[in-house]
Amino acid sequence: MNLTWAQVIASLSAGRALIQIANTPPAAAEYLGGRFLPRVQRPDYDIAGGQIEIRSVMAGHVGMDSAYPQGSAIQLRDYGHKTAKLAQAIELGEEPARNLQKLLLLAQAGQAQGRSVQDFMGEAGLNLFTKGVVQSLDDSAEYLTMQALTRGKIDWTFNGRQLKVDYKVPAANRVSLTGTAKFSGPDSQFWKQLTAGEKKVKGSVGVVMSQDTLQVILDNPVHRIEVVSDVYSPERNIRTVQIRKLARMVATADGGVGYTAETTSDQRTSATLIGYGREGQIIDPTTPGETIGVQMVPDNVVAVIGRNTSNELVSLNGTPLPQQALGYYHVAPTVEGTWRGEALGRWGRIYSPENNPYLLVGEGVENGLPVIRNGERLFIIESEA
Repeated sequence: MNLTWAQVIASLSAGRALIQIANTPPAAAEYLGGRFLPRVQRPDYDIAGGQIEIRSVMAGHVGMDSAYPQGSAIQLRDYGHKTAKLAQAIELGEEPARNLQKLLLLAQAGQAQGRSVQDFMGEAGLNLFTKGVVQSLDDSAEYLTMQALTRGKIDWTFNGRQLKVDYKVPAANRVSLTGTAKFSGPDSQFWKQLTAGEKKVKGSVGVVMSQDTLQVILDNPVHRIEVVSDVYSPERNIRTVQIRKLARMVATADGGVGYTAETTSDQRTSATLIGYGREGQIIDPTTPGETIGVQMVPDNVVAVIGRNTSNELVSLNGTPLPQQALGYYHVAPTVEGTWRGEALGRWGRIYSPENNPYLLVGEGVENGLPVIRNGERLFIIESEA
């Protein structure tokens, strides 16, 4: 069986197909970040117009990677002084290569139900690129986006590099709940702080937390929550729950028979909560060859996210006061793509090394970073566990 990947690679790469796949946004049904910070391709690496501080310093731990640790490498380094470079390279590993070989033998023997050798090799190459490369970049970008939205900062270490970003969310837009006031506590301030957050961001478009934190909030009887609707995404990564706060009934004050609804200072009586359960995979630094899951959204944090639109307010003297939109995800060009005629967005390819035409390798590169241009559109509630 004298087969190489050259013809398959040419077929999959025709008409910029791989570049288009690499630059297709991930499914909105399962990835949450683009709902709040849309991906925007820009012709430059510079990020301006917001309160942001970025540092990249040496460190020594392992960070976000693809789900295929054997033979893979993902790099994070400062690039163009402002954006971060994410890169993924992955080979078709020994186990999937052996499975493919079995399918090719069946196809050659005419026992593959009408499917050809070219069909199986094409599927293997496309799966390597979409799952091993593109999804890896999608997950890394999503992780950075959700850290920006739920923490107001990024502190991510990978491949000996530490990316630190502070989005300068105002101190008044951060609240920490401890003791009995925490989400699971008997005096939880969940409703009170949600009300405060809605005021601060001037109306939210999303109240986001991990799925475990969502369940803690729903389970605390102090919150007196009635679930109006409860919907999961097809792969159960996103859970959207509409809730209503029930009034607490107290006995009538005059000693008569019956109960009345207690008045409360909490102005918020209904909400739509989003529990995000998606995980990325990292190489386990303690067990070579194994991976562990990392949550896109940390537990015990609720982010009240404001609208991503620009307003112009008018002061008392009639002077317009511009209000910036929340932000976007900045996708800069890549040197690799520019040299090959791709001026914008991600670049990716599959290829076989010249000295090994039977080996298939997938590569992808992105220069990008979440941008928060208006930190006042975020209100972050952190709770003690």
